[in-house]
Amino acid sequence: MSRDNQVDWPYPGSRWWKFDFHTHTPASADAKAWQEATGTEREVTPEVWLRKFMDAGIDCVAVTDHNSGAWIDRLKNAYANMRQQAEDGSPPEGFRKLTLFPGVEISVSGGFHLLAILDTDASGSDIDTLLGNVDYRGTKGASDAVTQAGPPRVVQAVLDAGGIPIPAHADQEKGLLRVKPGTHESEMDANTLREVMAIDRLLAVEWVDTSLPMPTCVGNDSHRTTKVLGSDCHSFRGNRMPGSRYTWIKMADPTLEGLRLALLDGDGISVRRSDGAPFEPFKTPKHFVVGIEVDTARFMGNGTPERLRLTPYYNALIGGRGTGKSTIVHALRLAYRRSDELHRLGENSEPRRRFDSFATAAPSRDAEGALHESTAIRVDLHRESTQHRVHWRQDGGGSAVEEQIDQRDWGPSASQALTSERFPIRLFSQGQIAAMAGEGREALLGIIDEAAGIDNLHRDLDDAKRTWATQRARLRELDGRLSRRPEAQRKLDEARRKLDVLAEAQHAEILNAHQRAVRQRREVDTSLEQLAVPSERIEALARGLLLDDWPDGVFDADSDKDLLAWRNDAEGTLAAARSSLLKVAGDLADRTSALAKDDRLATWRRRADKAQTDYSKLQESLASQGVSDPQAFGRLLQEREELERELKTLEDVAEERITLEETTGKQWNTVLSTRKRVTEARRAFVKETLADNQFVRMDVVGFGFEPRSVERSLREVLECQDDRFERDILRYGTVEPNGGLAFDLANAKDHDKEDLLATVKCQLTEVGESLGGFFRNYLQRKLERSEFADHVLCWFPEDDMRIEYSRTGDGKAWTAIKQGSQGQRSAALLAFLLAFGDEPLVLDQPEDDLDNNLIYELIVRQIRENKLRRQLIVVTHNPNVVVNGDAELVHVLDFRNGQCQVVEAGALQQKSVREEVCRVMEGGREAFSRRWARLGREV
Repeated sequence: MSRDNQVDWPYPGSRWWKFDFHTHTPASADAKAWQEATGTEREVTPEVWLRKFMDAGIDCVAVTDHNSGAWIDRLKNAYANMRQQAEDGSPPEGFRKLTLFPGVEISVSGGFHLLAILDTDASGSDIDTLLGNVDYRGTKGASDAVTQAGPPRVVQAVLDAGGIPIPAHADQEKGLLRVKPGTHESEMDANTLREVMAIDRLLAVEWVDTSLPMPTCVGNDSHRTTKVLGSDCHSFRGNRMPGSRYTWIKMADPTLEGLRLALLDGDGISVRRSDGAPFEPFKTPKHFVVGIEVDTARFMGNGTPERLRLTPYYNALIGGRGTGKSTIVHALRLAYRRSDELHRLGENSEPRRRFDSFATAAPSRDAEGALHESTAIRVDLHRESTQHRVHWRQDGGGSAVEEQIDQRDWGPSASQALTSERFPIRLFSQGQIAAMAGEGREALLGIIDEAAGIDNLHRDLDDAKRTWATQRARLRELDGRLSRRPEAQRKLDEARRKLDVLAEAQHAEILNAHQRAVRQRREVDTSLEQLAVPSERIEALARGLLLDDWPDGVFDADSDKDLLAWRNDAEGTLAAARSSLLKVAGDLADRTSALAKDDRLATWRRRADKAQTDYSKLQESLASQGVSDPQAFGRLLQEREELERELKTLEDVAEERITLEETTGKQWNTVLSTRKRVTEARRAFVKETLADNQFVRMDVVGFGFEPRSVERSLREVLECQDDRFERDILRYGTVEPNGGLAFDLANAKDHDKEDLLATVKCQLTEVGESLGGFFRNYLQRKLERSEFADHVLCWFPEDDMRIEYSRTGDGKAWTAIKQGSQGQRSAALLAFLLAFGDEPLVLDQPEDDLDNNLIYELIVRQIRENKLRRQLIVVTHNPNVVVNGDAELVHVLDFRNGQCQVVEAGALQQKSVREEVCRVMEGGREAFSRRWARLGREV
């Protein structure tokens, strides 16, 4: 269904309705085309008439025939039948809901037409009664006569009937406020005109051409009336067809009371003409909260979950103290996982203590905490084009994020990430705002970063720092490898010198002779050993040639003589062989002994001994030259080759280090430039946001200006967050800081800060002599961890905000915010927070500490501006914030039966809601009187 046909608008509270204030039916005599079609196939029946306005997307239509209510009952009956068919499941083609406002266009004495719009319950007879009361005696449906009653009396008669009088086409023919061509002079009698316009409850006029002037004679009275627009439809052709001209009216429901209050608000608040600036009444923000459900908290939803349905626009939460208003804010903070925003304010900040006290499961009845172990919170929200649910449970179970699958089913989202980028929302309590205006400016910077999209820059900065730190670690690794370079060069030089010594010819000959003699001696000794072995083996073999003895009693000497003789022959055979072998062994031993004493062997031994003697002398000579091992020639060659390879590798390492050092320098420039871009982006965002703000101005100071803030940051990076080394880091005079590294940095001129920061880092990482002894010892111990220096070098003091406010509220008399009162400080920061963003904005009692003038001029005005682009959820005790801020939906909370619960919810046009505002909020009746004073009665 198109946005123009928002009959299924699913959100509670006020909404916009397309209202045609001026229409005719065939009951008007000048609707000739319709009258001529009567009885033909082109006849305009009530059903045809209604369908034309339905097709045009009209929500509300005032039936205002000339001096007649003849068709009102016919149209109401026809619509009732069509609606019944729709409810029975068979809607007529093109059917949509349409609210009929019975009315009449009265021809008034004096020559102008007046629209009278009555309640939706009125009938044709009510119109007849009204016409009788104004003494209209002409033809019903025609303009052939005028009322006998004068203009003021006619207007009053409409008011007395409970209706709304609206001069028809006031700037045109038969219009109350038409002027003579080319002048500002009224065509009507000026006195009569002034008398009519002075009627306080004349709320609106139908005005066709906004370029035409008002008569001068009506003066300021003209500005009290709202200019509305109707089609003045007399046929379904031409430029006055249904939908050609209309007015958007904001109401909770299409009622006469809602219309009356909207006309009182006037253009820009509750009235928008179709010929005005482009207007999208049903355009919702990209992100908004659809509903909040609190289940089984200690004082809310215990038994039955408490659920609040919200409008995409301005929601006001009101109630006395202890009725659960702030519970809703805390619940949203838990569901969206935004408690860290309060933690940035510091452990001792009041907003954080209050939240931590709330977000605790009370272990006993009298203990602190607003939750139970089974507490669950659900937030239904609209994210761009998708419906989501965000869940929070005290026990941590279940999915955090769900997505709508179809009209009924939900399922876990593929991503369970609950980030501010994915689900943006702003939540501020008055205490949080006050803290950010004071010592909690770091939290304010976080808000600026998120709103300005600077998170990407922070990621770039973190990436740049990590890359730089990685490069620094690699440099240290390369330096570690290069530290071996001098020793490797020394070893190579020594190996080369030894090889030069060993390479001399004489030395080589002696070495070769010695090596040859050693090998020969080894071979000769082996041969002699081998010659000795055979004789021993033969002798051992001979002595082993024996037969085992036969056991006694096995062989008989008489009967076995022959066998015993055979045994004797066998033993003789072995004995002969044994004798022969022993003789061979003896001869072999003798000849081996002779060979060992051979002269040829003796001559060789003399040569080998000489080679040994020459070698020993060479050893002594080389030892005196530092060469301990004359046999190390080959080893030295291998060592030289290995050392030459190592040095070549180290040369490559040295070249890599040179390149890496240059790259690291460039990377540091990237770190520094990215950090500067963070400051520049913050500064640009603040400048753009507050370009036309007459109440507050801010400047982002790079690297800060408050010594204590710089000190906290410095101590954090130095890992000494106590009060040690006060003389070096931040020393104090009688009360205020007057020296130290943090003091110098904070008080440096903007153009000197970068250089001074580099100097301070150098002192810290190189342990400068100007530092105190204990501090230097501490730093030296810390610097034993190589990455500690990197952390220090990558440290930048956080930016800070210099905030000023205009004491006069007009862009003059600028004063530092710290010199203002609590209310002025809060107002200044609130003015900034309301100046940007389109994400949902939740404010918890923003008016606290503000005087009434600031509440109206600052909060009310900016709430009206903000709700055009974002959803607002405001907890407030001040009726002006609700009433004059024009809340589309009001939730009234109360503490009943031991539970905080919503006891009334609706729009301000609903009497029950207005009564609750007056009951709950001190000054509520006065706020309504200021807004709708011209009604002249209780609202």
